[in-house]
Amino acid sequence: MTLAAQLEARLLAALPPLPTQKARVQPTADLRFGHYQTNVAMILAKDQRANPRQLAAEIIANLQVDDLSAPPEIAGAGFINVRLRPSALTSAFSALTSDPRLGVPTPSPQKTIVVDFSSPNV
Repeated sequence: MTLAAQLEARLLAALPPLPTQKARVQPTADLRFGHYQTNVAMILAKDQRANPRQLAAEIIANLQVDDLSAPPEIAGAGFINVRLRPSALTSAFSALTSDPRLGVPTPSPQKTIVVDFSSPNV
């Protein structure tokens, strides 16, 4: 399981029972804000007509990611930013290097694709 998938699963566990399609973890555009972020607090706050920063604080209080990241931070209107621990990155990279497919799942169903080069200087 990727680090993003682990973070997303733990985020879902920290949320009250709500529609799960709203809880997404994505890489940050700027590493100054961490490695991953989610805007789930802002989405849920809009639905509940609540303060997004306060809701983000409640989510962080329930979020169990101590083994994967530093304590999550609230940024802006209610983004939750996560900065991964070097030990989590090291173990994820070790797992990838020991996998013969480097973490890429086998497609199901498998297909044969033929690539025809019409000339050697494509």
